[in-house]
Amino acid sequence: MKILLVEDDRAAAEVLKNILTHQHYTVDLADDGETGLSFAEMFAYDLILLDIMLPKLDGLMFCRQLRAEKNDTPILLLTALDSSTSKVIGLDAGANDYVVKPFEANELLARIRALVRQKSPALSSVIEAGNVRLDSTSSKVTCNGQILRLTAKEYALLEQFMRNSHRIFSQETLLDYLWSSEEIPLANTVRAHIKALRQKLKQAGANDLIETVYGQGYRLKLKENGHSQVKHSAATKLDLQPTQVDATVVERYQPQLSSALADIWKRFQPQYSDRITILEQNITLLLANTLTEEQAQQAQASAHQLIGSLGSFGLVEASRLCREIEQIFRAGVKQSRAEVERLSQLIVALRQELQRSVTIAPDARAKRCHRQRFANIKQQPHLLIVDLDVQLSQQLINEAAIWGIQALVATLTEVREAIAQNCPDVVLLDLGFSNSIESGLELLAELTTNNWDVPVLVFSAVEDFANRLKVARLGGQIFLHKPVHPASVIAAVIQVLQRSDIVQAKIMVVDDDPQMLDILRTLLEPWGFELTLLNDCASFWEILNAFNPDLLILDVQMPLSGIELCQVVRNDLHWNQLPVLFLSVHKDAETVNRVFAAGADDYLSKPIQGPELIARIMNRLERTLTFGNGSKLRS
Repeated sequence: MKILLVEDDRAAAEVLKNILTHQHYTVDLADDGETGLSFAEMFAYDLILLDIMLPKLDGLMFCRQLRAEKNDTPILLLTALDSSTSKVIGLDAGANDYVVKPFEANELLARIRALVRQKSPALSSVIEAGNVRLDSTSSKVTCNGQILRLTAKEYALLEQFMRNSHRIFSQETLLDYLWSSEEIPLANTVRAHIKALRQKLKQAGANDLIETVYGQGYRLKLKENGHSQVKHSAATKLDLQPTQVDATVVERYQPQLSSALADIWKRFQPQYSDRITILEQNITLLLANTLTEEQAQQAQASAHQLIGSLGSFGLVEASRLCREIEQIFRAGVKQSRAEVERLSQLIVALRQELQRSVTIAPDARAKRCHRQRFANIKQQPHLLIVDLDVQLSQQLINEAAIWGIQALVATLTEVREAIAQNCPDVVLLDLGFSNSIESGLELLAELTTNNWDVPVLVFSAVEDFANRLKVARLGGQIFLHKPVHPASVIAAVIQVLQRSDIVQAKIMVVDDDPQMLDILRTLLEPWGFELTLLNDCASFWEILNAFNPDLLILDVQMPLSGIELCQVVRNDLHWNQLPVLFLSVHKDAETVNRVFAAGADDYLSKPIQGPELIARIMNRLERTLTFGNGSKLRS
């Protein structure tokens, strides 16, 4: 899908483009209203993201002129003006929806999906063609249940064919629709991407899904009877509608965007510092009672621009401070002494906030490494050895290679950089590598916290229960006593890798509240689980057998009670060992007793706390994998 983004703040535009391109949208950028309107008149877009405060032609006039030309492309306004009057004016000008800066990435994406869906009501988030399944919400493509690794362009091509299975696309049409105006593709670009896509589909077991219609272009291959193989799922109804977005749903940035945000911040931070300098100068003039009306308007404009810009980088507090500064300046140059003093306090606080560089947050870094390790497990696992024993380290590397595990060695000074660069699946730590067990324990504590979130095996020449207890308390997974044979060490590594395979697990969630389903999807998807979310109990049994989950999450109070569904599962010979976790707003003893009497394995009260939910799921899946019924997870 192709989006036109009209935003004059280059840094904010880059952040938005990163978010959108990671969701496989094609994005054209325009930095003023006139250029944006020209783009909208020349090219076809699925959506226009439009800032209100623009040079040459503001967003409201843009809307009015585009609608006067009978162009019905959905328009989503981006505005730092949060008053109801401003929103009404924007909607009356022809916009379809709005988001107030700063906004969360997930909220923006949910509103985009809702607007595109309103224009094409039949649009589904899940499409199936034969054994190929595409889920546009998670940007995931699977073939025969296995994830298909596609480039952004390959994904966009496949989605275009699957959504328009009866249409033939010429090379020129595909170039216009899937390449932005900034890209300059060669004549054979489409053919090259089609060839690469076909090869990946063939290797996955979906040969000849895309056919060439000579002299015309390409299309999805149809059955002989002329009916399309494509099946559109009703999963779209789980997406957030504009009026259903809640701040609790969208608490995270996409982990893979964090480094990109940091790079953009590094380039544009001086520009934002200059804007704050303008504010500081105008506040000084205000203190001296020499501020003119024009200078007050300049200060208001600077504060207004900073509201959305700083919010784009996750600096929510800085954005809030700017909004308060803007409101004070908007009142005019004649301020009370208290308001002037308040401005002085706000600008000092804002400068302090700006000096905090945008870096990769620990939890984002951990989740990024977690995702990378998930990919490694399915390809070649990575082992990081922290040990000064060169001979043993080499033996471990050789033994690991026999089992298809890639191992490398790091010293104390190298270990953090090695983890950041390689995202190992397992760390093997010698407690005495620095001749100090306490130093080894300190490193273990750092590695097992949320900063890295990597499983650690410990081996030590000191056989001492006190040290074993410390290792267990710090989160070490296995304790090995030296001397130990390299084969035994790698066997332990493989055991930990098998535990890590739980992130490949399939989870089915049944809840009649679509917003709760979206909250759970937001919490669970970053961990790599394959999800099926169901808000209609009528199809429960069919979907349970078709999806074949490793864990079932049920709500208690639904049109068909979760307790009854659990009883049905427990009465079936095939499913009676399936782990079942209940979520409910009810905390009374009677409800809890009924849940466990029906056969539940665990129970959590709403509202859901993300870390606790993940810990409960991981623990339940690990027990299933280790103590029984785990063959499906390992297969």
